[in-house]
Amino acid sequence: MRTRTYTELFALVQALCGVVFANIETPRIKALINRRAQKAYRASNYWTRFLKVGEGRYMSATPILATALVANTGYFISAIGNTNFTLIGATSNTVGQYFVATGAGTGTGTARPALGYVPYAEAGLSTIDTFLRIQKQQPYLTTSVQEYEFMVTALGATIVSGNLNPATAWVTYKAQFADTYGTSGGEVSDVPAEWFEYMAHGAYADYLRAEGQQERAVIADQESDAILQDELMRLDEQHTQTLISNRMFTNSNMQVRW
Repeated sequence: MRTRTYTELFALVQALCGVVFANIETPRIKALINRRAQKAYRASNYWTRFLKVGEGRYMSATPILATALVANTGYFISAIGNTNFTLIGATSNTVGQYFVATGAGTGTGTARPALGYVPYAEAGLSTIDTFLRIQKQQPYLTTSVQEYEFMVTALGATIVSGNLNPATAWVTYKAQFADTYGTSGGEVSDVPAEWFEYMAHGAYADYLRAEGQQERAVIADQESDAILQDELMRLDEQHTQTLISNRMFTNSNMQVRW
């Protein structure tokens, strides 16, 4: 996706303020810029660069050996090996089968501990900030995809109806934003192009306010808000939000929900 550089952004803020910032002032301007980045991120759940649609997620932890299973704990069979899982609670020796273990097993088979929820983080995937939809099958490839009702807790998204212990689920979500923009080590120098003007004018407004120029700050704030609204309108025109969010409440979709 399109980006602009932090150096360009900083230069634009300087131009708007009509000053050349001394080195001692640059951390404050950086803080104002990153504050506006956070505000832009929170303005919508449907920014294209953070939106993940129908991503397969495990509702289970890393596989462990059958010999390490604990009685009265739920698991999904991950690999059969030479283990007979039917001897320890499973109804069949089938990969993906959910069962409650009666005790530890024997052999080389493995099983995934059932979490009962979709965690925010999974190795190799983006960390989830906001859960939008959770579905049984990969969405938008077939019709009548079944959708789960869920509630969000500190651990993740817990399914509250239907099959409460699926091995996997397809999650549409907003990815976490944890970047700090700047040019120092550990900072990100590429700024989202869709936020660029808003961040510059917003930081300018914040600078004016900090300098006691309240009336000019109000005008600059109005301009930055108008820029952000233009970008949000572009999202609306792409119909992404309509498809992902509002479609949840149509009659045809409700008929196939759990």
